[in-house]
Amino acid sequence: MGKSLQEQLVESGLAKPKQARKARHEKTRKGKAARRRGERPGEDRKLDRELDAAQAAKRERDRQLNEKRQAQRAAREREAAVVQIIESNRVARDTDSGDTVPYNYTVEKRIRRMDVSPAQRRELAAGRLGIARYRGVTSLVPRATAERLLEYIPDRVWLVTPDDNEPDPDDPYADYQVPDDLMW
Repeated sequence: MGKSLQEQLVESGLAKPKQARKARHEKTRKGKAARRRGERPGEDRKLDRELDAAQAAKRERDRQLNEKRQAQRAAREREAAVVQIIESNRVARDTDSGDTVPYNYTVEKRIRRMDVSPAQRRELAAGRLGIARYRGVTSLVPRATAERLLEYIPDRVWLVTPDDNEPDPDDPYADYQVPDDLMW
């Protein structure tokens, strides 16, 4: 059988016997220390790879959790902004006086009714006021506010637009005029 590299180096004169003994002793000492810790030789590289993979997985989980928290914070900020806009720009409904009239509007193919004063009804019909419904509360808001709210809650804001006043071209009753004093 061939000689070890260590023995070959000693015979060729490139290493001294004392250096060979010292290297053997160091190798034995490291092996004993590793066995005491419960490791096998060569396990260090495997363990390092496992640690790196675990750290990469943890960083990915942390990144996803951070994105989720940022999305939740943005949703809370958006909700607070909507509530603040509605509360600060709400138009008081004149329902205290006895001369209220109903105003009908549609929500998801359902007709909703809200009692308003005749002046507010005219403002709604003209498109100068809008309706915002948020957290179960229906509020009258100026048109500019309603247009701002369309960015945040488009399915919760109702505005009369000029397009709403144009008759449908397929409407069979388009030629008939509806009297102004007709109340439903």
